[in-house]
Amino acid sequence: MKRSIFNLIASIFLLGLGWLVPHSIFNVSIETAPAPAPVLPADLPPASLPASNGDPETPSAPTGISAPARDPYGELYFTITTAKEYIHPAEPPVGVDESTARLARLPGSCVVGLIECPEPETVTTPFNMKDVFRADGGGLVWSPDGRYGLLVTHPEDELSIGKTKDELEQLAWQSPADFEISPSILYLFDAQLNTWQEVYGAERKFFFTPTWSPDGQWIAFQVLNSVWAFHPSQADDGIYLVRPDGSELQQLSAVNASIQGWIGNSLLLQQRQGAYPATSYTFTLLSLNGEITPLFSSDRQAFYALAPSGGALLAADASGDAHNMPTKSIDVLALDGSVIQSFGTFSNYVSGIYPFAWSPDASLVAFANQRRAYIGTRILQPTLSGGGVGLPADGSVREIYSADDTFVEPSFWKFQFSSDNQYLLMDVYDGTPHFLAVALETGQTVRLEIKGLAHTEQVGFFSWQP
Repeated sequence: MKRSIFNLIASIFLLGLGWLVPHSIFNVSIETAPAPAPVLPADLPPASLPASNGDPETPSAPTGISAPARDPYGELYFTITTAKEYIHPAEPPVGVDESTARLARLPGSCVVGLIECPEPETVTTPFNMKDVFRADGGGLVWSPDGRYGLLVTHPEDELSIGKTKDELEQLAWQSPADFEISPSILYLFDAQLNTWQEVYGAERKFFFTPTWSPDGQWIAFQVLNSVWAFHPSQADDGIYLVRPDGSELQQLSAVNASIQGWIGNSLLLQQRQGAYPATSYTFTLLSLNGEITPLFSSDRQAFYALAPSGGALLAADASGDAHNMPTKSIDVLALDGSVIQSFGTFSNYVSGIYPFAWSPDASLVAFANQRRAYIGTRILQPTLSGGGVGLPADGSVREIYSADDTFVEPSFWKFQFSSDNQYLLMDVYDGTPHFLAVALETGQTVRLEIKGLAHTEQVGFFSWQP
């Protein structure tokens, strides 16, 4: 039963990582350094779709009432999925998802083993958690100050559900106009007030990679009419910008490109070159007046993540149907595409190097190769790889965890550092999915035991509020 739930979660999540999805092999994890507030140019016309009203401003605390003490390790938000239980000989219907899902949270200090964990608190949502769009990981995207989180909902429809190879071949010759497509809604959660507000919604559209500006004053996101790369974009697709309260919505560009993050007051984009199934990409900067500046091109099949400082990219080789290589590398790239530090090359033909994450100060990198997790340290004068297989000779990389492969092939789903760089939180599957925190100084591991979790329930899609 537990494995079946995990397979359900995995299949949904892999929809966002599949090679046919517009975001394809470029999955982004971004935090950015403070920068001046962007100013919208006067000649950029507002979008015609109405924005929602709302006021995410911090209210003044009543006189004599102090704000509750905040956990130094924030809070962990995650989804609890509950399968419908059947008693033999009854069997669940084939192809029908009867599970339910809810959002829950725990104090960060208990997640890393500093205090005993209470039972998880359920966070009420104005939407069905099963409708959360999982293409970008399905967790809340936190504002720089950690108060506000973003979630995109998109109820399952004829385009967003999983497809067989034969169905995909047929789908490639059909227009999205031929299908029933659900609306997408961008929601903002106020963790201090425990309230939700609708930032922006659009019919028959998919929203990708909502990304906070460095000062928290803007949200950038990509809009597309389909999740599949073989469907051409429309005139009202592209890169949008909106205030957290839903005001000043702007279509910055109609370019079909995914957002990697902010560099100053510009957006770093990754754009496919040529018609599908082209595998060459160009990395560009999109300014707030719509100007696009090319940075570099690449045909490397890889996942990418922008450093918190915005000055470098982490590139981790992916496994694809085309040009799959028997070895996989993970490197730090300058914004001209050159390799400035290598964290190793691994013999690995069956999977990509995934997941991976920057620490908040960009001094550390975490990544997984098959069942092993590693920590890499940024150094000023690294020893670049000479083309051989193995870890760097300078000692900049060390193994911190090896998942149990006694009964199944283990996997990792997400990594995230604590705000003080002392812990790494991992979503691990080694028969059942669970969360595991590693103390980076001592190497001690703490498996999160969630109180009150039924045998039909499993956890996933975490986001660690700083």
